[in-house]
Amino acid sequence: MKNIFISVVYFKAAPLIKTGYLNPIQAGRALGRHAFAEAIGDDTGINISEKNISWNELTALYWMRHNVDADFYGLMHYRRLLVFAEKPPKRLAFSEVTEREIERYGWKDELIEKACVDADILTPQTRDIYLPGLPEVPMSAGEFYAHQHHGKDMEIVEEIVKARFPAIYPFLVQVLAGRKVFFNSITVMRKPLFQEYCDFLFETLETAEQRIDTSDYDPYQKRIWGFLSEYLTNAYVHYAKAVHDARVRELPLTWGMRPRPQVAPEEVLETARRKRDAIVARTPANEGDINVALSVDDRYAPHAAVTMLSALKTTETPGRLRFFILNGGNISEANRSKLTETVAAAGGRLEFIDIDDRDLRFLPLNRDYVSIATYYRLVMHRYLPAEVDKAIYIDADTIVVEPLENLWDIDLEGHPVAGAPDDAGFHQARRLQLSADHRYFNAGVMVFDIARFREMDIATDVLSAFRRKGPYIVSQDQDLLNILFENDTKILPLSWNAGTRIYRANPLEPSYSEEEAYEAAGAPSIVHFTDVKKPWHTKCTHPFTELYWDYRNLTPWAETAGETRKRRLIQKARRLLRARDRRFERKLS
Repeated sequence: MKNIFISVVYFKAAPLIKTGYLNPIQAGRALGRHAFAEAIGDDTGINISEKNISWNELTALYWMRHNVDADFYGLMHYRRLLVFAEKPPKRLAFSEVTEREIERYGWKDELIEKACVDADILTPQTRDIYLPGLPEVPMSAGEFYAHQHHGKDMEIVEEIVKARFPAIYPFLVQVLAGRKVFFNSITVMRKPLFQEYCDFLFETLETAEQRIDTSDYDPYQKRIWGFLSEYLTNAYVHYAKAVHDARVRELPLTWGMRPRPQVAPEEVLETARRKRDAIVARTPANEGDINVALSVDDRYAPHAAVTMLSALKTTETPGRLRFFILNGGNISEANRSKLTETVAAAGGRLEFIDIDDRDLRFLPLNRDYVSIATYYRLVMHRYLPAEVDKAIYIDADTIVVEPLENLWDIDLEGHPVAGAPDDAGFHQARRLQLSADHRYFNAGVMVFDIARFREMDIATDVLSAFRRKGPYIVSQDQDLLNILFENDTKILPLSWNAGTRIYRANPLEPSYSEEEAYEAAGAPSIVHFTDVKKPWHTKCTHPFTELYWDYRNLTPWAETAGETRKRRLIQKARRLLRARDRRFERKLS
């Protein structure tokens, strides 16, 4: 048996992955965090555990270098682990750790040992570099670092490596000029290489720490040493392969997803129906209008009817709801009549606002299913009636569960807009180079201070934002709104924009916490069908699909009894065929 010590680094409580060779390490234990049972702390012996906030998993690496004697050393992360299985699986994302995952990914000592037999270094597979959402725009590693972080820091690191490690420096240049790297500093190395690597890495970073002032960096950018180490690790592997003839083997890399909230789909659906059915409408007593705007074209008319009807059926005062359909004059007269009749029959009011979109046509449309109508919210303040000084904006692929009065009454606290965190918000914000203090929001449900918008020069601000960030804009007006109102947004509870990904394992990095996701999934105020599979598609298995049809079947776009039977049969079959859904349901029961 080889003497192999691979750290699986933990920062927070999570299922422990532990074998004879895989050792759970709690990084930063010296900072007083709750000690995980069965995990080794990085605060014993020679250590830099107290630096964990800015050094991240490197505190575990440092601890290994100075306190562990082994033939092979490795570093992995509880959400980023190498695959040691001899037959790599098709699916590399996981949301739980059970015997199934251990078997699938080969987290077993005999397979780890076998992987080390013919290799001196194991690394994740290198991959092409591009910004999230922009795979068509390749970048060099140096360009990527400069975009994501502070480029001058890498220049300082280059100077240090050139002066202190001249044999390795050419390989750092090779990495920074290249377009492929592996991230996360994950490796397994034979002892002599590991020791040389650590000594190179820590001497470089400790020297850089003396020269780089991070006092004005935001919390994300203060994790600088972990970011820099990724590029230095790549450089060392290139060096070891070329100079030491090290045998380097690339393995697939798994990634842990945020688990699906433990809520039963049938229960949350029935709870929403009970809330709706308990509503007793009343005549408003001079309480003022609640202005609600939607951007709609002709093809989305049926879905807009559902959104508006759900709002009217879940409020005690439907007479307060004044809807505005923002459109480019492209809604047919027949559909205008149907929408007007649907809203009026439920006690609301509806007005159509025709937008001249010619001054918006320079803005990007990056997705096939998105039309120019998505930008109407940027100019609606110019078209809404003069007496409208505040409005809720809501996408037409939503269902209202809680009374809109509750959203209307939220204090904007002086901010021009309010929005809820996005399910991919972390990477969205990094792509746009937004401050770590800004929680990137989803634009599908927002509250606008229309009076403030009329005082602002929004057209000029949009042009300026587009000029500065245009190459990085992927999510159309949502990106623009986040750029315009960076750090000037009232953050709404996630329940007011409960997207599809809170009901399944999420491989993305959202701008909300797991706790927020669990709370919103169990008690959504507005359900937003953010996936490409909408409830009117037969392939949609969203838990609120039937609530959508509850409302749609009260509109002129109702389905026939035969269509209902066919749709439900197909969806039931799809749920039965989805193994992940069946496992989730068994786990709940």
